[in-house]
Amino acid sequence: MPEPTVPDAPEVPLPTASPLAPANGISTPAALTGTLVVVGILAALLMGALDNFVVLTALPQIVTELGQPNGVTFVVSAYLISSTVAIPIFAKLSDLYSRRNVFVLGLVIFILGSLASGISQNLNELIAFRAIQGFGSGDFFPVGLSIVAVIFPPETRARIIGLLSGVFGIATVAGPLLGSYIVDNLSWRWVFYVNIPVGLVGMVILLATLDALPPTVKRSFDVPGAALLAGWVGTLMFALIQVSDSGWAWTDPRILALLVATVVLFAGFVAWEIRTEQPLVPLRLFARRVVAGAGGTSFFVGFSVFSLATFVSVLVGLVLLTPGQSSANVVRDVLYALIGPLVIGAALGGQLLTRTSYRKLTAAGALISAAGFFFLAQTTVTTPVWNVVDGFVPVGGIVLPLIPIGFGAGLTLPVFILAVQNEVATADVGAASGLVQFLQSLGASMGVSLLAVFQEWRFNSAAPAVPAGGCAASALPTPACAAYDGSTLTALVHSYDQLFTLMFVLMLVTFAVSFLLVGRLPTGKAPTAAAPAPAEPA
Repeated sequence: MPEPTVPDAPEVPLPTASPLAPANGISTPAALTGTLVVVGILAALLMGALDNFVVLTALPQIVTELGQPNGVTFVVSAYLISSTVAIPIFAKLSDLYSRRNVFVLGLVIFILGSLASGISQNLNELIAFRAIQGFGSGDFFPVGLSIVAVIFPPETRARIIGLLSGVFGIATVAGPLLGSYIVDNLSWRWVFYVNIPVGLVGMVILLATLDALPPTVKRSFDVPGAALLAGWVGTLMFALIQVSDSGWAWTDPRILALLVATVVLFAGFVAWEIRTEQPLVPLRLFARRVVAGAGGTSFFVGFSVFSLATFVSVLVGLVLLTPGQSSANVVRDVLYALIGPLVIGAALGGQLLTRTSYRKLTAAGALISAAGFFFLAQTTVTTPVWNVVDGFVPVGGIVLPLIPIGFGAGLTLPVFILAVQNEVATADVGAASGLVQFLQSLGASMGVSLLAVFQEWRFNSAAPAVPAGGCAASALPTPACAAYDGSTLTALVHSYDQLFTLMFVLMLVTFAVSFLLVGRLPTGKAPTAAAPAPAEPA
């Protein structure tokens, strides 16, 4: 959305130092210094991405020990909501102050939240401290990518962002493995304590190898915008979580009140961001075709692909599991089929961007993922989890369509960030990166809740009536109960097929929105921090 009336405040250039000059004055070869910077950012990203999956694995043990089963979903949702809100806030702060110091601030908040979560004595304390953790984690991706944007040339930047984008795929697979190991061998509290040394190592590396990276212009922070953003995202996500996890009806007065509050706060947020001179989320960036295209495709990929792992895990672990199999092991192996190709696609996408346009790569990735969703929607009650030859080559089953879904989505991931970073002024790199990441995170958050409600609605509309007398208490299986069980299973699988069909449609929408992307990755050296921000086109 353009910002039609109020021009930006005069920008005052500030003096800066060399981006890769260590703050402590130690002389380090540029290549080694750049590698260490990437390692420091990678450590923070991996730590933040792993945390939620590790905690999900340990959640039953946590609830058992604390003895408070009610409200347990807030342990996850508090982290998710605060992380989503924090993304544009930290992205904007990185454009106002030292990018390195803002990144380190996020690390400090996350480490303190981890320590406090580990010593929690009840569920309310744990929920509050998880929110602190989530707020710190919202710093890592947008600020880390803005650091990469200002110290590396475009060709190198594409490869690095492809590598960093694959972190979330690694976390999806490694998180449950790490969580189960900690719960089996240590106290559940160590799922939080394990973050502390990793965060400290990343902090030391960045402070030792990276200059402060001060801003190129002097601006102010939008406090009312941040408050309105937190308000409408918080009320919306709380309503969706309660509908999905707690069974509140859409007509429940509490849900209606939350939705009305969301609309009012969102309208106030948009109105304020259009009028203020230094907005938290520069809506004027949406006037740029590339930013609108990258934001839209990022939202839809987050909405469909990033929520798929949850639904596939439930479908495989509870519906299609063969008797005698370990659900944890089967789900883990199925996730490999989705996440492994996603990591490969992200790395390859960073390489291909040096040779092809944004539009071609994003459109190709969306079509590849759409093809996977089309075949995934053909699942039946007799579909095996996998069908392999030579012991490892998948030729059928659930795992086969997951491969193109993950690979196609992976191809698109580096495009979103790189396209907007090369489109906006240097002073807006952090805000633009955070805007895209915020939309992707918001899409994923909304996708899990709304798609779960959709799947439950489709199942309830097709599920057969329970036979007279019930079946759960029957000592012997009766023909009526056998037919009921079979019909119920068929209705359940069919509801997932309808869910995957909806995801297929969403990927076609992603393909259409990708045509807003124009241009390709520029060649040349990275902009230095001392360079003034180029003027924004009308």
